[in-house]
Formats: sequence, structure tokens, C-alpha cells
Amino acid sequence: MIYLKISTACLLLMLVAAQDNYPNYNNQNNNNQNYNPSNQNYNPQNNYDRQNGFTNPQNNFNGDNPNYSNPNYNNNNNNNNNFNNNNQNFNNQNFNSQPTDQGDCCEDYCYVNDHEPYLYFGTKTAYDSLNRRGGNQHVIPDCRPVQFWSIIRHGAELPDSDTIRTMRNMNKLHEDILRNHEQRRTYPDKGRLCPTDYDLFKRWRFNESINEGRANGLSEQGRNDLKLLARRYKTKYSEILQNYDSQSYSFQHSPENRESFEAYITGLFDDDVRNIVHANILNGDRLTRPTQNCPRWQEIESSQFQIGSELQRFKERQDYQKMVRDVFRRLGYRFTLNATVIDDIYNLCRYEKAWNPQPKSPWCVAFNKNQLKVLEYAEDLKYFFEAGYGNRMSERIGCNPLKDFYERFERTVNGNNDGNKASFIFTQTETFLSTLVALGIAKDYNPLTAENYMQQSRRNWKTSTISPFAANLVATLYECNRDEKYRVVFFLNESPVEFQECSVGLCNWSTVQQKYQDLVRNCDINKFCNGNSSAGVTYATFSLFVLMSILALRL
Repeated sequence: MIYLKISTACLLLMLVAAQDNYPNYNNQNNNNQNYNPSNQNYNPQNNYDRQNGFTNPQNNFNGDNPNYSNPNYNNNNNNNNNFNNNNQNFNNQNFNSQPTDQGDCCEDYCYVNDHEPYLYFGTKTAYDSLNRRGGNQHVIPDCRPVQFWSIIRHGAELPDSDTIRTMRNMNKLHEDILRNHEQRRTYPDKGRLCPTDYDLFKRWRFNESINEGRANGLSEQGRNDLKLLARRYKTKYSEILQNYDSQSYSFQHSPENRESFEAYITGLFDDDVRNIVHANILNGDRLTRPTQNCPRWQEIESSQFQIGSELQRFKERQDYQKMVRDVFRRLGYRFTLNATVIDDIYNLCRYEKAWNPQPKSPWCVAFNKNQLKVLEYAEDLKYFFEAGYGNRMSERIGCNPLKDFYERFERTVNGNNDGNKASFIFTQTETFLSTLVALGIAKDYNPLTAENYMQQSRRNWKTSTISPFAANLVATLYECNRDEKYRVVFFLNESPVEFQECSVGLCNWSTVQQKYQDLVRNCDINKFCNGNSSAGVTYATFSLFVLMSILALRL
């Protein structure tokens, strides 16, 4: 009994010590009496395989029986006494006739007819969807730009090979949804696909040019986004971004971001100089991909999908589960498929929208605006604890890009500039977000949790707006005819970043020094990544074990 108590105490201390990886928000109460992870109303079906589609699509519904042939259907508590499926309705091919299914799903919504659809899809948001500010915020009275620094996330790209295979197999799900509407007529009375949405969905065909050979490659839209981005900055900062020479420009990218780098410099210098632009290709370095070879980071990333993580807790909540059920009802299912199918539909919706921003994606008809906001928050929650303010390691990962910009500007301020005028880093999502954390950008007063979705509708940590495809952060150093000679302005996705310590986004260099110099001086990512992440926990646990053992001997 004594040893059981000792073991329990040790385990508790390990859990407490492990929390050191996460910030302690003392003003936040995360307890919620309405949260019940053991909710019995949600029972996802496993008859849909993400790689192979339905194992037997014809058996998902039995037209000779008023209920689905799935034996677990009754466990979903989705039965509705108003459902009336008789044989003559299954054989009715007229989609526009009066449905016999009186079961409700959600509010009526017509995606095709919505002139202002919801376009924020987390990290897969098209860059064109952002409401960027125009104007001349880059023009500072009595100042001239002298140095330019930017970190850029890759443009709209294709997913990995596994996701592409899943997308191709969505043909089977597509056919089954059409059968739900044209043969089985199992759509709900309220919340069903409107005729224009159904027509758009019916005409969908998978683009066979999207194949495994192009996995993770840059899309044509992604290429254009980066070209135009470079041209806009070149227009704004023509004094700095002039003709290419290797001394004035510095480019750094990982092998995965080569296409984004090439697209950007094409917009900056045109095609004729693309082959002579020199770039440092950094494979596994601590600047463009600091998380790749960082064991301590990998531990946190993998924990996001474990039981008890905030993301999983959010997905277990009734409001998320209701979203899952309602989407399947809207598509004509009276039972709930595996919730991962929702992720597959959402991915196809947002990827297609990023590849082709103007036309509407057929798979987006599955969701209304509120459902898209729930899915967006789920991804925000994931990255908040993986690469955001919910992870204390984010600042240590993001300090390297911060250090790069800081030291370049510092040399110029001190009169030791080596001729560099413009520096560019092309990177991945996690590094980009961690850089924002190191700078203190997009921080909320209260942290994101599984319980406070409704209270976070106006949150700053919104990956759709801070880290869409082709997300970019720019720092520009200005030389001014004022008491404070050097000043800095930050732009996130072409909009000025406002800091409390600065005046309308314009920061004195002395303010930048005071704000970041300690982090820069203590930035040692090699030591951090290769350190023993569990050392503190192990030592604390061992100490408690010794103490409890002594106490036990006295009993």
C-alpha cells in the first residue's frame, strides 16, 4: 500500500513537472463542468477507409429496410421518429420532389449563392483571401529605408502522397453521397444541400494532374502568389530592392522550399536572372528548419494527437461532435462515419480553394459558416500548443530567425554593415509561427483551450490570417532625421504590426534592442534541442521517490 502511494505521488509530480513546457496562465480557469469526454452520443463508424473509400458502398444502405443495414446505427442516437423511408421513395430519381425525410440537420445554407462565403481555412487559407491593407504605411516621414528582412512561408502547395491518395479515393465517397440524394433520398428536410450546391457537387471530378509525383510541390497559384508578393514589395521598397548582386542580397531556403524561393525571385528580378541568383540551401539547419532535428520539439508535436491533449479534448466536446453529425446529415447519412472523413472533406475543400481561389470548391458545400469556424479553431488549437504561445519551446525555436534579423540590423546601426541590403528566409509553418511567438506577435490575453471556443471569436492567434499559404513577415530598418536615428517597422502579410511599446507600428531601434536583446543573446538552439528534455522531470521524480521512501521507512 505504501509503495502504491509512493508510485502515485511520483506520477503526479512527473505530470506537474511536464507542464513546464507550457505557459502558466494564472488568470485562466480551464475547468468546465459541461465537458464530458465520456459522452456516449458519439459513436463513429469505421466502414469508411481513408485510403480505399467505402469497403462496400452498396451495403451502407439497404433500400428494402427502413433502417440502415449498419448494425451500429442505433448506437448513434440519431434515430428520428419522423424518418419515413419506404421503397417507393428509394426508387424515386427526382431530386427536386418533396423529401419524405423530416429530420433536421442544421440551418439552411446555400454555399453557391453566398456572395461572402467563409474563406478562412487555417494554414491552408489562400493568400488572396486576406483583407490586406493598401495605402502607404511603408512611407515614414523624414525617414528612408536602408535594410529589408523577411521570412516567408511556402506558397499554396500540393499535400503529401498519402493525402493525395486519400483525395483520389474521395471519388467513392462522392458517388455514395450522390446515391444518398438521388436514390436513397435520405437527405434532411432542413439543412439539406440546396439545388445549386448539389449541382456544383455533382459536377466535381478529381483533377488527375494532382498525383503522387507532384507531392509537396508548389501549385501554379502558389507560384503566382509569391511572384506578385515580391513585385509589390519591390514597388514599395524600390530604394533597397534594386538589381541583383550577391553582396546586397541574401537568400536562405531548405530543399523543400526551393520552388517558393524560385517563384519569389522571379517576381523580384524577372526570369532572366533566376539562374544567377545565389542562395544558401540549408538542409536540416537551425534557421529554415529548426524543428526537423530537434528531439524536444518532436515530443511536443506528437503529444498533440494523444488522449488528453487540448485538440483531442476539443474534438470530444458535444459542439464538435454535433458539427460532425450535422455535416454527415447534410450529405444524406443517417449514421455518423468516422470523424476523420470530415478532415478529408475539409482538406479537399480548402486545398481546391487555395489552388483555384476564384471558383467555388464543390466539397465546401458540405459545411456552413459556423461549421467552418469550428474546424478552423481546431487547427488554431493544434498550432497554439505545437508552435504557439501554448508551448514554451516555441520562443526558443523562433529565436534563430529573430537573431538573424536583429544582428543584421545591429551591424547597420553600428556602422559595420557588410553591404547587405535585403535578406530572405523561406521556411515551413512551424518555424514561421515560432518566429511570430519570439517577436510577441498575435498573442492573446487568455490562452486558447478546448473549452473557450465561443470566447475566442476575436482571437489574435488565428492561423488563417497570420499563417496562410505564402505568409510573410517583413522588418524594415529606416534611417531618420530625428532624435532617434534608426527605426523599425514590421509588416505581417503586408499589414503593419502594432506593438504596445511602439508608436503606430514605428519602433525606435532602442525599443527593439530592449525588447529582444536578451532573447537574442541566449538563443542557442543546438543546446536546447540536444538537451535532455526529461532531465528536470527525472530529477524531481527521483527526489520525491527518495523522500517518500524515507517517510515509508519511518511508518
